[in-house]
Amino acid sequence: MSSEIKSKRGHNVTPDEHKLVVKFAKQCLREICKKQYEVQIGVTYPKVQPLTYADALKRLQVETKYRSQRSYGGARRISIDLKDYRNSCTSFHEYKSFENDSVIGTIKDCDDRELLLKCLVAHEVAHHIQMRYGPFTRYLKKTYHKPHGDAFKTIYRELRRTLVNPYIEPVQEVA
Repeated sequence: MSSEIKSKRGHNVTPDEHKLVVKFAKQCLREICKKQYEVQIGVTYPKVQPLTYADALKRLQVETKYRSQRSYGGARRISIDLKDYRNSCTSFHEYKSFENDSVIGTIKDCDDRELLLKCLVAHEVAHHIQMRYGPFTRYLKKTYHKPHGDAFKTIYRELRRTLVNPYIEPVQEVA
């Protein structure tokens, strides 16, 4: 089984930063490919089969950049902007419609910038899974079209619950 993922490093992104994003994307894919999530891949219409980690790796391209632009997740690729990571931000802001959600909401006062970057990657990988595999996955079929709708929230909730939230620690005050 290949553990390679297609990736493209921006000209002003360090190799270590790029490797970290790719590592986090792989962690997200490995998690969401577990049998319990029942994510399906379309083979030939109407045939579907369970998504394997190897298949998921082949179908995602990870791009990194440092341009102070939005990050993006779509059916074929995710693009991660490292501005907040480099600026050592201590929060991860979510969209207003779910910013107060206890699992997928905004993260405040966290001084682990790698964890906040992992959260961003999880957000964009959730969009990728939603758009790429939503049409073939039983519980996502009806709602995968809406960018931050129920399908996205379902996927993102699992990634946050397992890969991010257990490790959130508040900022330590210096006495």
